Amino acid sequence: MQLKPRLIQTFLTDGTIEGIRIIDCETTVNAIVVPRIKIRDLRHIAEAGRPALYFLINSDGDQAYIGEAENFSKRLKSHDQKKDWWDVSVAIISATNELSKGDIKYLEALAVERAQSGSLKVQNIVSPIRNTISRFSVHKLQNILDDAELILNSLNYDILTTQKTNNENTWHLSYKGITATGEYRGSQFILLPGSEFRSEFSEAWARDFPKMLAQRNSMLAESRSNNEGVFTLKESIAFRSVSMAAGTLMGRHTNGWKVWKNYEGITMDEIMRKNE
Repeated sequence: MQLKPRLIQTFLTDGTIEGIRIIDCETTVNAIVVPRIKIRDLRHIAEAGRPALYFLINSDGDQAYIGEAENFSKRLKSHDQKKDWWDVSVAIISATNELSKGDIKYLEALAVERAQSGSLKVQNIVSPIRNTISRFSVHKLQNILDDAELILNSLNYDILTTQKTNNENTWHLSYKGITATGEYRGSQFILLPGSEFRSEFSEAWARDFPKMLAQRNSMLAESRSNNEGVFTLKESIAFRSVSMAAGTLMGRHTNGWKVWKNYEGITMDEIMRKNE
């Protein structure tokens, strides 16, 4: 598949990366990125009063809540008082202010459905039901959600990326009787549900990577196990590198570029590095 270039531009509203950012991706969609500590500065952003599909995300980037609002700024202030676990919010708005209440409710339902294939834990207790809209609006809103996915991925938030199988970005690992599958998404490597690992790990690896060990222990607690000591992931998990994903699964030092392979058994190193 021939990839086409895209342009994403970011406006820093206070001149710093820590402040509110407005993102444009050459379409009718813009995004407002709001660190929680900067909520008061929304009063200076006129677009924040528009209808929006929005996401609340924690600092570790592993939990998200998806919602819709006719006035994003007011809704976010409500969440600031009632929800304590999130640290940043991303709002998807129409650059031309053309999204109706029905549009954003439909977008919310689509987003929650799609988020089931992402690597973040979605905090929504109830999954919204798609409301009835025209067939012309369906196509438009699906394109908007695709643009939202691109923007979120550019921020390293794997919320809306749908899983793909048997494609050029899918990789496999085999080690001591376990098998695992993952997707390489540029800035992240996503372990997919069904990936296996054992509880054993190298003491040297645990000493060198205490944060990865803590994540591994969390994976153990949330995975299914069988009588042979093999644990199976129930949900996708995102890692910052291919080696972190491989090392956490295997519980030892390893070069992920050498152990992740495609369906033909060719390593990521051979395909993605040596062909450059």
